[in-house]
Amino acid sequence: MVSPNIEYIEKLIQAVSDDYVEKLYYFCLKKTGNTTEAEDLASDITLNIITALRKGTIPTSFSAWIWKIARNRYSVWSNKKHKQLESLSGADISALDITDEKTSEADYLVSEEIKLLRRELAFISQDYRNILVAFYIDDRKVDVIAKSLRLPPGTVKSKLFYSRKILKEGMNMAREFGERSYKPESIRFMSSGSPASGYPWRAVDRKIPKNILLQANNNPSTIAELSIELGIAAPYMEEEVKLLTDATLLREVGGKYISNFFIADKECQLCVYNAQRRDSKQRSRMFDALIDSSMGEIKKLGIMRSGMRDIDFKWLLLTRAIDNIKNSCAVLQNAVTFKRPNGGTWGFMGYEIHELIPEAITTDHSGCGSNQIAMFWAYSYYAYNQMIRAMMSDMHVILLADLIKNDRVVSSLSDSEFPYWKDIENKFAHSDESGHVIPDIAVFEPGVTEKMFDILKKHPLYSQAEKMVYELFNEIQTILKQYSNPILHEQLNYYVSMFMSDIRMMLINDEVEAGKLIIPEFPDKSTICMYLEIV
Repeated sequence: MVSPNIEYIEKLIQAVSDDYVEKLYYFCLKKTGNTTEAEDLASDITLNIITALRKGTIPTSFSAWIWKIARNRYSVWSNKKHKQLESLSGADISALDITDEKTSEADYLVSEEIKLLRRELAFISQDYRNILVAFYIDDRKVDVIAKSLRLPPGTVKSKLFYSRKILKEGMNMAREFGERSYKPESIRFMSSGSPASGYPWRAVDRKIPKNILLQANNNPSTIAELSIELGIAAPYMEEEVKLLTDATLLREVGGKYISNFFIADKECQLCVYNAQRRDSKQRSRMFDALIDSSMGEIKKLGIMRSGMRDIDFKWLLLTRAIDNIKNSCAVLQNAVTFKRPNGGTWGFMGYEIHELIPEAITTDHSGCGSNQIAMFWAYSYYAYNQMIRAMMSDMHVILLADLIKNDRVVSSLSDSEFPYWKDIENKFAHSDESGHVIPDIAVFEPGVTEKMFDILKKHPLYSQAEKMVYELFNEIQTILKQYSNPILHEQLNYYVSMFMSDIRMMLINDEVEAGKLIIPEFPDKSTICMYLEIV
């Protein structure tokens, strides 16, 4: 210890308030399993800490000292609780006879034990819980319970006897809830395809379902097990599990529930990343040479508009080239999204959030418009602050496609069309002196996409790049088999294809590092890697 300093002590007290009060509460909640008792115990611990500080105690290791006090006060609380329980009648709830005369039970279940009883009832499965509640809480007779549940009285007594043994075990211990009961894991989800009725996102927009899916990931669990691990009463858990099962995100297997999609933990992601990165420099040089040698012929197709520079156009060509190989590989491996009984066709997977991977490898490919008229697409590169870029609505896309396809001038716009043009102007297109619309994004008119890929496929480097991507696909598939439950192996190729999207960001990172691509000065306003496909 060092000599006390009033100003420093006040700073330590403020640190307790700012940094430790909530942590101490959750420590107490985990130890007691009861919010009221957790609040009381946390207050006691905090009071002891502040009192010691005001008396001049200045620990050399502040955090270790705080948690030492927390453990000591919990030990005092635990011993006191044990003595309180021993001072009661000494009766054993599991040894009591099942009769309709409940005077002895009423004497035994004093206020403290009623709280413990109610806590434990929350973790009993529904068929046992209903009987226990009817008998102990609603004060109903065995034969009345049996009649209402259409069960023999002997079965009711048997279930009471068995469940009271479980209650005794739970009531005589301080429950250790799982970490996720008070500190949700960090996870992000990704989906593809055509969702319906808001699924899958509406099913995972809260922390509770997210934690259930994490707990059941590669870990088949009963409702009781999920309830205890997450500290959620069984009636609520039953409802949440049903919602997730209806959403096809949980699957029931032999009375247990398992997440019906793949969640990649940080170790799995790092293993996949290392496989992707091992030959990435060679793969990037190959794609760079492929695009550079094909650029001249591709430019003749009229995709570039408004004086777009070759180095800007290269972003799009590189990304679309590697995507085309990746997608053809996924199709070859039958990596399709899934038809859902509740409507829609979509795939879904999760990623544990961590900082083990030394570069940003996430990209996004978003689209809007009409499949019958035109589609607008934009790639966003998270490493270069392009997380959010301006997008058009379906009506904007349809209007821009019509203006380009029919070579219309701005003066031809109707009163209803003009507001849409003002939203587009100087963002995605502009007009020249004669009023003709000049797009500021790449444009693929009918048949041009196929012609571009025909040019690329004729180049000998394309088949070499294709072979590298296919081999990587198979390697990632082997990795995911090691990290996933066998019931998910039938879906495995979809999850591999989701991981394969990362290689386009690796390609871009390599090209920027090598000086082959230039990051735009204002990435969030850039139209690089935006394009319009006209049907």
